[in-house]
Amino acid sequence: MRLATLSASLFIHSLCFGQTTLYKQSNKIMEYQFAVADSSAIRQMSESEKIKFELKYVEKSYTRTINSNFESNVEVKIDSNDFKKDWMTLAKKYRYTQTGIDMIGSDNLVTKSIPYSTEELAFITEEKEGIEEAGFHPGLRAFPSFDAATINLLSAENIFVSNMPNGEVKVTAGGTTTIYNSFKKTIVSDYTDGDGIKCKETLAYEPYGVDKGFLLKIKKLERFVTTNAGQCITETRLTYYSNYEIVDNGNLVNKAMDKKDVVNLYPNPTDGVFTVAVSLKDDASIGSVKIIHAITGNTVTVNHNSQSTFLVNMPNLAAGNYVLQIVTSNQRTINTNFIKN
Repeated sequence: MRLATLSASLFIHSLCFGQTTLYKQSNKIMEYQFAVADSSAIRQMSESEKIKFELKYVEKSYTRTINSNFESNVEVKIDSNDFKKDWMTLAKKYRYTQTGIDMIGSDNLVTKSIPYSTEELAFITEEKEGIEEAGFHPGLRAFPSFDAATINLLSAENIFVSNMPNGEVKVTAGGTTTIYNSFKKTIVSDYTDGDGIKCKETLAYEPYGVDKGFLLKIKKLERFVTTNAGQCITETRLTYYSNYEIVDNGNLVNKAMDKKDVVNLYPNPTDGVFTVAVSLKDDASIGSVKIIHAITGNTVTVNHNSQSTFLVNMPNLAAGNYVLQIVTSNQRTINTNFIKN
C-alpha cells in the first residue's frame, strides 16, 4: 500500500453535488516553519536575514469528503495568518474529479479546472481502485507486517528489508531509507529531494479506536541545506494534526481493516520455478492448489506440503498464461495469474 497521508494534498470538502457521502474526515492542522543555522552563520546575518529563522506558524482546518463515485471534495480554512504564503491566496475549496482538479471560489462556482498530469492521474486512479476494491482507507494507515514471504517478494523488486536489534525494521529502496517502529508508531525516511538536498521526514501516528488503524498525529520535515559559504542550515516544517472527526457512512474503516486473503507469487513471469506465499483470513487453511492453463484448461495439481509458503518446481510447463488456483478449507477460491516464459 502506498504511504498516502493527510498532508499529501491540501484539498477538501466543497459540495456533495447530490452524491452519497461515503466518508468524511475533518481535523485541525497547526503548522510551524523555522530554520536553524550554525552559530557562525547566525553571526554573519543581518537583522532582516535573521527574521527568516524565527518561528512561523499557520493554523488550518481541513475537511475531506469522498462521495459514492469515489470522487473527492476538499476544503481548507485558514484560521491564522501570522505570515503569508502564496498558496493562502488560492481557492480554499477543491473538487477531485475523474480527470482533474476543480478550484472553487467563494460563490461555489468553478474558477479554474486543472487536468491531472500522468503521474497524478495514476495516483488518483490507484487510490480510487484501492478504496473501491482493495479496502484502502484514505485517512487511516496500518503498519506493514514484514513476514518472510513479504520480505522475499520485496527483494524481488529491489526493495530490501532489515530487522534491527531494537525491533525496528529498515526498508531500503533506491535512494530512500525508511525505518518503521511499530511500538512507537513512527515512520522515518531519509532521502534526497529533487533539488539535491538531503531530507528527513518523520511521521508519528496514534491509534483510532480498537484495531481500526492509525491517524497521523505529527509530521516533521527537515531539509539540511549547505550554502555557498559552507554554512549548514536545517529548515524544518513541523505539523500537528488534532481534533479529528470521522464520518464513515460507507463502512470504509471496517473494510480497510478487514483481513484479506493474500497470495504472493514470485518471480512473475517465471521460468517454472517460483515461490507461493499464502495468507488466509478467518483462520482458514489451504485445501488444494492447482495450476490451470488459461487457454487449454489443462490442470496440474501442486503439492504444498501443508505449508503456507511453498516452492513450485515445474520448469517443463509450456510457455503461456496460467492461473494458480487455491481452494481454502472453507471452500473459498483464490485465483492468481502468472506467465511462464
